[in-house]
Amino acid sequence: MTLPDEYIELARQVSTSIQIPKVSSIHLPAIVDDVEKPDEFGFVFLQDGSAGPFYTSLNETLQQLWQLYPEGIVIESNVLDLIEQLTDDSPALNAVALGTFNALSQHVMSRAGFLPTEAGNMGLSKPQAGQTIGMVGFFRPLIEKLISQEVNVLVLEKNPDRVDIQDGIKLSTNPADLANCEQILCTASTLINGTLDGLLDVCSQSTSFSLIGPSGSGLPDILLQHGVDSVGGFYVNDQTALLDALQKQESWGHAGKKYQLTPDNYPGISQLLKQIKD
Repeated sequence: MTLPDEYIELARQVSTSIQIPKVSSIHLPAIVDDVEKPDEFGFVFLQDGSAGPFYTSLNETLQQLWQLYPEGIVIESNVLDLIEQLTDDSPALNAVALGTFNALSQHVMSRAGFLPTEAGNMGLSKPQAGQTIGMVGFFRPLIEKLISQEVNVLVLEKNPDRVDIQDGIKLSTNPADLANCEQILCTASTLINGTLDGLLDVCSQSTSFSLIGPSGSGLPDILLQHGVDSVGGFYVNDQTALLDALQKQESWGHAGKKYQLTPDNYPGISQLLKQIKD
């Protein structure tokens, strides 16, 4: 069973245990013809206001999403119907499916009264000088910090032109090179393009593997079971501020907080569902 299949099964488990709201809207960022534009995200909203982010900057994903949802805003769909598109061949449908799973996850955590732990070091233990940190996807803000600690960074990136090559940075397109890294930071967009399974296969059990980014804002049970040590996400605590920022096409980070979930601070889906029922 693939990771998408397992995500769908987890969503079905939730839907048979508790009543869940429908999707109320999908918000997409505007298409901007700018090669230097930052990574962008859409949001899936449920009828109770729960919001799930998803990455839209993979290749032509955003253009395809606007073709699928030309109105851009209003939709009303069954949550499971959209999540089941995780197994589709279309990255655009995969993206919306993941956003819907994330929205469902935020709904579950909120109803259970579970507030995820605010992110600190994004799953990285303090690296030692000379260590090699694997970076799947190019996280520009982290590069200078890691280089200043005399850490080597191996960047695995499908779009090599995004990477600023400098001393201490090595660029690769071969996932097998990650086997030589002590710690790995991996973009959660790998859940959309279907590459996370393969990345986990090449990493040794002794390697610390952290998934980060807003697209990872879903229930982490499956990832933790597959050896991911830390899952980072984004929790929306001010829906009004988020909607206002999305409508103005502005930064929305102030509408919530980044968080990290690990086996030590996450109680598991069974416990969350129990708390909702109690």
